[in-house]
Amino acid sequence: MVEGSNPYVVEKSGSRRSSVERREELLKVALSVLAERGYRGASMREIAERAQASKETLYAWFGDKRGLFEELVRWQAERVDAALAPSLERDVEDPSEVLRDFAVELQRLLLGDRAVVINRAAISEAPTDPTFAKALAVQGRGSIVPKLERYLEEQRERGLLEFEGAGTAVDALIGLAIGDQQVRRLLGVLPMPEPERIEARAEWAVGEFLTLFARRAQPQESRRAPADG
Repeated sequence: MVEGSNPYVVEKSGSRRSSVERREELLKVALSVLAERGYRGASMREIAERAQASKETLYAWFGDKRGLFEELVRWQAERVDAALAPSLERDVEDPSEVLRDFAVELQRLLLGDRAVVINRAAISEAPTDPTFAKALAVQGRGSIVPKLERYLEEQRERGLLEFEGAGTAVDALIGLAIGDQQVRRLLGVLPMPEPERIEARAEWAVGEFLTLFARRAQPQESRRAPADG
């Protein structure tokens, strides 16, 4: 949306809603059309009609179709950050508890319907127009990976974890938590996992992660008893 624009939208009925609420509504409609039509089949006209808005409104807010769907990517990134960041900011002594919560939320977000729709659209357009896919890569990882790296580095400084590069540890945790589930969701061969399955996967993933990166106690050197006299 254009900076400095009116924070309220006046509806035809005369009611006023915040531009944040209206943006949310427009993006939900765009996501619905994207799910049904795919990126190429989705049109600003249909989105405007379903949202009971004019095409001019959509163009004023998002610029063009590419801008609208890049905004969808940012919207998803905001959701990811809002859900995952608090789990890494908890003041908890045991990192396994924090990492389990993170792994649960990560699965819920990356395997959810919204993420599946956006990822499918980005993949379908990547061969001819990689802009959407690049935005997804930057916004998706860029919003949360630095926070996860900082958290893991803090645990290393506390002497609880041991690794050479935080990036390697991040990739390991995400890989263990997600595995091939995301690919199978994108292919349509895996339904959204039940909460119990997500929690079990998170528990297993963190256990494997700590097997790899938890600092082991250093063996103490044996000490000789003092000599008599």
